Amino acid sequence: MFFVRAGADRCHGRASAPRLGDVLRIVDELAGPGPLRIWAHVPDDGAQGTGLRVLLVADVLARVVEMRGRAVLIGRAGPGNPSAPAAGIRPADAEGDPAELAEALGGPPGVHLAGGTYEGAGAACLHIGEARSPSLESADLLAVRLLLLGHGYEEPVSLTADEVGEAGRTLARWRRAVAVWAEQPSKPVPAELKGAARTALDNRLDTSAALRLLGDLERDTDVPQGAKFETFAYLDRVLGLELVREVGTV
Repeated sequence: MFFVRAGADRCHGRASAPRLGDVLRIVDELAGPGPLRIWAHVPDDGAQGTGLRVLLVADVLARVVEMRGRAVLIGRAGPGNPSAPAAGIRPADAEGDPAELAEALGGPPGVHLAGGTYEGAGAACLHIGEARSPSLESADLLAVRLLLLGHGYEEPVSLTADEVGEAGRTLARWRRAVAVWAEQPSKPVPAELKGAARTALDNRLDTSAALRLLGDLERDTDVPQGAKFETFAYLDRVLGLELVREVGTV
C-alpha cells in the first residue's frame, strides 16, 4: 500500500472529490487500476520558484510510484518552467486545461498537485507550499532541487543564494564520494536503511528524511563503502540529484 500525507486543506473540490485528511491512500484507493495520473497545476502568477516546486513534487511522486511497479502519467496545467529540465524534472506527458489533459492521458487524475487553491473535482489534491528563491537563470538547479527536497512539500520555503551555493558544495562532495565508493566491491543496501527510506517516502513522501539518511550514512564508518555506493545510487532514483554521474572519473 502506498500512502502520501496530505498537506494543508487549501485544495477544494465538489462534493464528489475526496476530502483531505491526515493520510490519503493515493495509489490504491484513488487512482484505480492502470496508470496513476498526476496533474500538476503550475501557478500562472509568475512565481517561478513555486511553479518549479509543483513540478518537482510531481516528478518525485512519479519516481516513488514507478519504483513500486506502477506506471505514471503527468499532466501539466499552467505555464511551463524553463528551469525544470536542468532541475532533473521529466517533461509532462501532456499539457493543457483539465479537459485536454483528461483526453490526452486517457482519463481523470488520481491526484492534483497545486501551489494554491484549485477548484477541481474527482481526485485528491496536495497543496504545495510556496517557494521563494533567488534568480533561477544562473543557479545550479540540482542544488535548488536538493534544497527543496530538504523540506516537507507543504512547508513554505525561502531559499537564499548562499544556501544554493552550500547545497552545490554538498552535491559535489557526495558525487566525489560516490565515485570513490564505486571502486570498492559492491555490497547490498542495508536492509534497515532501505526499510527506513521506503517508510518515509511511502508514508509521507518525506524526501527530507531520505536526505538525512544519506547524510548519516556518509559519516558512518561501520558501513562498507560498497554498500554506501549502492544506497546512494538506490535513493537517487527518487531524489534525482545525479549522484552517480562522476562514477568512473576517479
